Amino acid sequence: FRAHGLTVPVWDLPSGVGAEDVEKPAAEFAERLAAALATDAPLTADERRARGGLTNRQVTLN
Repeated sequence: FRAHGLTVPVWDLPSGVGAEDVEKPAAEFAERLAAALATDAPLTADERRARGGLTNRQVTLN
């Protein structure tokens, strides 16, 4: 969702899942995100389509 103009990721975790259970996957995600943000190559058609799909599903909270 969006809050004050910023996109905020939200994950729905099963009951009983604690922070320690998601630390390793979150660190792996952070590495992939950093690599994606570091590239300046233009988006492919599939990447533009995926971005458009995410943009269309955003909810804005004020």
